[in-house]
Amino acid sequence: MISLDMKYTSLYWALRFVESNLDIHTKEYNGYAVTIYAEEQRVNYGDKIDSQNNNLARHKDFVILECVDRLLSKNYKPCYIKILGKKKQPDIVVGNFAIFCKQWGKSYETAVKNFSAFELSDYSLIYTSRLVSGLLEYKNIILYKGKKFNYGVFEDNIGLYDFSLTEAKEVHIEQTVDIDDFEIVEDELVQYTGQAQIVKVPEGITTIGASAFWNCTSVEEIILPHTLERLGGDSFYYCTNLNKVNIPEKVRIMGNDPFAGCPNLDIENHSKYFVIENGILYNRKKDNLVHYPINKEDNEFVVPNSVICLGKHCFFNCNNLEKIVIPPSVIRFENNPFSGCEKLNLENHSSHYVIENGVIYNEFKTTIIGCLNSTEIEEFVVPEEVTLISRNSFWNCKNIKKIILTKNINRIGYNPFAGCENLVIESRNHRYKIVDGLLLNENKTELLCCTNLIANKGVKIPDSVSKINRGAFSGCKDLTKIDFNNVTYVDKSSFTNCTGLTKVDFPNRITYIGEWAFSYCSNLKAVSIHEDTVIDKNVFNECPVKITIKNMT
Repeated sequence: MISLDMKYTSLYWALRFVESNLDIHTKEYNGYAVTIYAEEQRVNYGDKIDSQNNNLARHKDFVILECVDRLLSKNYKPCYIKILGKKKQPDIVVGNFAIFCKQWGKSYETAVKNFSAFELSDYSLIYTSRLVSGLLEYKNIILYKGKKFNYGVFEDNIGLYDFSLTEAKEVHIEQTVDIDDFEIVEDELVQYTGQAQIVKVPEGITTIGASAFWNCTSVEEIILPHTLERLGGDSFYYCTNLNKVNIPEKVRIMGNDPFAGCPNLDIENHSKYFVIENGILYNRKKDNLVHYPINKEDNEFVVPNSVICLGKHCFFNCNNLEKIVIPPSVIRFENNPFSGCEKLNLENHSSHYVIENGVIYNEFKTTIIGCLNSTEIEEFVVPEEVTLISRNSFWNCKNIKKIILTKNINRIGYNPFAGCENLVIESRNHRYKIVDGLLLNENKTELLCCTNLIANKGVKIPDSVSKINRGAFSGCKDLTKIDFNNVTYVDKSSFTNCTGLTKVDFPNRITYIGEWAFSYCSNLKAVSIHEDTVIDKNVFNECPVKITIKNMT
């Protein structure tokens, strides 16, 4: 069910909807409430918004929800907002402008190409949005008097109905000698491609994109510009030699822990929107814990009573920690905040979570949120109440020997068992099949997980499988050979850390290989691949690989 998918429940939290009851999420705007009923795939926009579409069944419906949230957050009055539900009509009408919402990607781009004005409104807009690493991004095209504009309606400095339309941002990027090392789109640094030890990001950049410095192991110091306002999630993930970085004074928005996996980092904060206390990074209100330093020597940490959210990976690889005390104030664990903490135990005082034998559940015990890496279980039978196993939830749990999937599980996030090298999976659930130790979907077309214990025995992918899902073989260090058989699609991160692979021959039928698919395969030296196969970025990151391109002849 799409409205219960993990990425959509993450969207609800990013919009600051709170789960008040099982699968019911609510947010108030100056006393006006909007409620999401995830199980029923619908939203109640309240009694003042005229809504003919209350569905949460399509990706587009979530764009509509996010756009309405943006309008209400900008203090547009609910009584002036209409949500329409018919084809060829706007999705949202607010006063004298009409908004057509589209799914991010091809749907939006196609709509932009064919954009024409809606005759009953002065302003027509095509709008799209998405959630990336904890940050909400949006794009829009505005049509006014026959001309197209990109900006001037939703920006923070734009008043209600007081539009200031522009075709493009006025951008002035400092032209440094190493400017070619920065992939820049308008005023956003999308990716750093250089190898410098000290990196000075050019002035004029206002946004560091998600994962922009991912795994830049050469970098020791990063100097961020005074113009910076937004810091994307995972920006400096696994910059293992990064010692120093500054948060400039204008930074007010930050995604999921930008500093995860940086073991020696000292953060210098100049922003009034964030606070560092005892080396720990919080937002200004101290209700969100963003980053706990890996090199902090304390073995116990008591989370402050002001904190309501522990951010994604905020304690990642903090191996000095043996105990964390969770106060009653905490209502939200983002995606596996304790991953990589090999000695950790939790003392939990939050009524929103249940922790049993190292396994973390939501308060209703319908969702497995995570599992502590220190957990030792010979056989774990998933409780019958559980319907969802969250992504990454058992990541690197090397001391769990067997997991039995029970009948009521209807959703499993992308490989939650990655790195569980000693694990055998058994299924009593018709939605998930086990074939030769491999976890497959119900119709056996997708391979969801292969653990290292199974990979060590040799893997033959069944004839029916056409897709290898995200992270499916991640951490299978004893995998030495892979026969793709009838596979056509290799998803993101599917073979990360498969250090036993030395050679891979991709058959011509494979159409796509996702980002990071073979990253950290440190012994992978030879790859042959067809010229028509789409290869995403960073597929062979940290691999000493030579790639041979095969053509039709």
